[in-house]
Amino acid sequence: MTKVLIVDDNEMYRAAFRRNLLLRDYDVFEAENGEQALAVFQEQKPEVVVTDLNMRTPTEGLDVIRSIKQVEPLVPIVMISAVGTFEEGAEASRLGAHSVISKSRIDEEIESLYRTIESAREAWVRNRAFREEIASIASAPDSLDAGALVRLRELAADSRLHPSIRSEAYDALAAATETDVRRSLEEQIKAASLREIEGAEAHLKEVLPSFGSFDPDTRKELRTAEYFFQRQGGDSPALQADFSRNIGFSFCFAVENEAKVRLRKRLHRLLSQRETIHLIKDLLEPRTGQLDLFYHQYLVRMQQMCPFDFTIDNVRQVFQRILEHESRYKPDGLKALGIIILCFGRSYEIKTLRKKIKVANPLNLRGIEADEEVKRFANLLVSLQHYRNPYIHPEISEMEKISKIRATALECLGEISRLH
Repeated sequence: MTKVLIVDDNEMYRAAFRRNLLLRDYDVFEAENGEQALAVFQEQKPEVVVTDLNMRTPTEGLDVIRSIKQVEPLVPIVMISAVGTFEEGAEASRLGAHSVISKSRIDEEIESLYRTIESAREAWVRNRAFREEIASIASAPDSLDAGALVRLRELAADSRLHPSIRSEAYDALAAATETDVRRSLEEQIKAASLREIEGAEAHLKEVLPSFGSFDPDTRKELRTAEYFFQRQGGDSPALQADFSRNIGFSFCFAVENEAKVRLRKRLHRLLSQRETIHLIKDLLEPRTGQLDLFYHQYLVRMQQMCPFDFTIDNVRQVFQRILEHESRYKPDGLKALGIIILCFGRSYEIKTLRKKIKVANPLNLRGIEADEEVKRFANLLVSLQHYRNPYIHPEISEMEKISKIRATALECLGEISRLH
């Protein structure tokens, strides 16, 4: 039975819509505003959401789409609007709405709405299956056979799939082939002349005064990345796609390595403390394992003020992995590092239904301490990982992405050099 959530502040409309859906054997849930919608969504896990646009505010429906998509990017959402403009419909689609239907024509389009709900639900089921397949393959990235790698490439290249699915497949493929990429880089660097390598390092020292203080592996990866970047002409159109992955990999690895080196003791201390486990449990709903509704809303408000390149569900995943592995947990990538820094490298308060929770910089971040600076640093790390992924920010060309990766990596390293 398909589970549908109706979000509308008009009780009579909700009741009429509910009756129609029940007659079609749908399992129906209701909410009258955005906060209720989020709570019901977390509790009931509907497969399709149908929301009005104009509720307490003229565009509250857009906020519903935004907040639910931050929890679950794959869930299909249908927006129904009585007075919405073309621009608002376009914005709903940009935020991920499956379709937009006019409320004034709902009687005429009711059969179309039912078909839309069914097709949306079918897409949801397919996408969930693909996600589970990718997660199963990615659970053991060091022992994948050729067939698994081929399958990840197929999923990443399938233009019919949801961008979120293609993105996850690409990230899994990148993790699984990391060793091969590094081996290829090392072989090509061996063939490079000493003069070329020294030229790349000299340029890095100009743009990164702290270069000499970095870990040897960080310096090695930076030299490699800069060598390939200069060899391909930097910002020139001669940049080759086959080198772009190598360049992006090396810049990202350099940042991740240096961040982990500088934060190693702090991360170990954070993950070894029972207080961290208790804090995370306080920030999760004990029954569902989802983020506490008030903490979720806090993160959504922060996203509205300063958009971050991760979903709320990414935060939940990091929390769950910490609970599962505790001191054995290793942040798997720049996104996880950024989330840990954002959530545990600052001081703030959250008031939930159960109690007031104080987060007092348990990571003990030093050197980058102002709240806005910590947020910016965390977002830089997350954004750097995303720029490597061709299915995130598709509006940016391959050539522009490499320049952006390099600039962001150097900016990240400049921030990391402040840590002490």
